[in-house]
Amino acid sequence: MKEYVVRAPAKINLSLDVIGKRPDGYHEMRMVNHSVALSDILVFKENGQRIAVSCSDPKIPTDARNLVHRVAEKLQARFGIDRGVQIDIQKNIPSEAGLAGGSADAAAAILGLNLIWELNLSLGEMLAFGSTIGADIPYCCYKGTALVEGIGEVIKPVKPLRKLPVLVVKPQIDIATPWAFGRLDSAEHVAHPDIDRVIQLVETEDYAALGSAVGNAFEQVVFQDYPEIGEMKAKMLESGAFASIMSGSGSTVIGYFSDKPAAEKACEAFRRNYFLTFLTEIE
Repeated sequence: MKEYVVRAPAKINLSLDVIGKRPDGYHEMRMVNHSVALSDILVFKENGQRIAVSCSDPKIPTDARNLVHRVAEKLQARFGIDRGVQIDIQKNIPSEAGLAGGSADAAAAILGLNLIWELNLSLGEMLAFGSTIGADIPYCCYKGTALVEGIGEVIKPVKPLRKLPVLVVKPQIDIATPWAFGRLDSAEHVAHPDIDRVIQLVETEDYAALGSAVGNAFEQVVFQDYPEIGEMKAKMLESGAFASIMSGSGSTVIGYFSDKPAAEKACEAFRRNYFLTFLTEIE
């Protein structure tokens, strides 16, 4: 029996800007994304003609509400596949955290099903298919350091970041992305980070200057309603991070460190108050 194991790395926004809302309801974005070693693990096995999904986190639905299940159904229908699949998800990425865990799993499903069903899809075809299901999925198929534009379908490579230690801290606050977009749409003024400047600093490896350049347009509205998240960012910088940012629409706060001992010390401090604290590294 065939079996494939695929990692689904978490997605982090080094910087994120919301350009505006389109007539179709989607938002135009500009983001500098990168992957980290913190990953979900998906295992694919042949399973007659039935699609079955299981997950180690009982709070995650495993029916058609799950993006992984939706990917399998759509690929099966599109290519007339008469074989089923069992997909087991080992969940390590926190949900509703701004880390694109669901999209990362969906991207891993495209990669895994491409193998087990022998679809022979190119990366471009996988990205195009992923965009029909979710805006973050094309990047999660691509991975690495990249400029992501449009609604997530335009991906341009950026010089890879060094494998620096990254501290990932998720408070007991869940933020729904539609809520965050709604709050941003109604804001009188939106602070737009300089994405081009961030890319320039990454390309020249001027990490010392990144701390004052990185930004996330969602922070202004999220910190207003959830000041604890803003306080976490301040504490991250006080703990020795050269840059800190909220990822996605929140609520996870990211800290970038130049050396591992400082990151480990900060990890110990945050773990006393936040159960979902992970020390990982840039991929």
